[in-house]
Amino acid sequence: MRMKHTNWLFMVALAAVAVLAAAPAAFAEDDPVGTGALFDVGMGARALGMGGAFVAVVDDANAVYYNPAGLALIEGRSVTSLYSNMMGAGSYFGAGYAQKNVGAAVFGLMSTVGTTDEFGNPTGDLDYREGTVAGGYARALGPFALGAALKLYSQDIGTNRGFGATGDIGALITLPSLAGVRVGAVARNMLGTVKFESGHQDDFDRSYVLGLSVKPLKGLILAADYDVTHSTGRVGAEYRIVDAFAARAGATMNADKQYGFTAGAGFAYESFRIDYAYQFHAELPDSHWLSLGFSF
Repeated sequence: MRMKHTNWLFMVALAAVAVLAAAPAAFAEDDPVGTGALFDVGMGARALGMGGAFVAVVDDANAVYYNPAGLALIEGRSVTSLYSNMMGAGSYFGAGYAQKNVGAAVFGLMSTVGTTDEFGNPTGDLDYREGTVAGGYARALGPFALGAALKLYSQDIGTNRGFGATGDIGALITLPSLAGVRVGAVARNMLGTVKFESGHQDDFDRSYVLGLSVKPLKGLILAADYDVTHSTGRVGAEYRIVDAFAARAGATMNADKQYGFTAGAGFAYESFRIDYAYQFHAELPDSHWLSLGFSF
């Protein structure tokens, strides 16, 4: 079972450390590493630049990841992607598509680590792969929207492979008469386990998250999320200064009073978008995230 009460901003570092430090041991003992850690990383530099406070924003192709209910409010068609080099430890990637009521995404982590014998001598390389394919559907009923997403998960550590399926359920209420207020809620990883070839089984980590967003001024979005399960709070802001440029910032705090901060920017030209996010880490190298998007 993966770690609890961990600041989500540090989940990227956690995943990298798990790959670098635990994967060789897992290979030897036929045990899995950090099942489903990538579910807490993120899906889009726009959302990451806002501290991950996106449960009640979800107005683009990232909706299937953060809150599938947002798919009911998508206008047109939206495509997005995400990439980071994971502080040099590996590659994290994602891609998503959404149109009204329907969305899909794929995201994963890839890394290669060195293995050693009991004396510390190099013995070769070990490939680590973790990935998910997700699909979501949502419907709006007046100001209310309900949605669900199915996620197929896999993890591959050398000769030990694991597969499983889980799902999310989300809700969203839009109150345009109150400065564009949105209230969202999502229950993540509600069912399922991962079964490994070694015979080991690992439950997915359930979480319940509440979200609020508001548009007090033209071009400005303020958002806040609270992960009830892990006692983690996130706040974020996006200000679209002009149609072609948006500035973002965010912060998180977990139950251990660990803080994290983010910053980001978005650039648009006609139907194309480039988003960048920077995550500040207290002890490990900071993270850089890049997304390319297209709307039609």
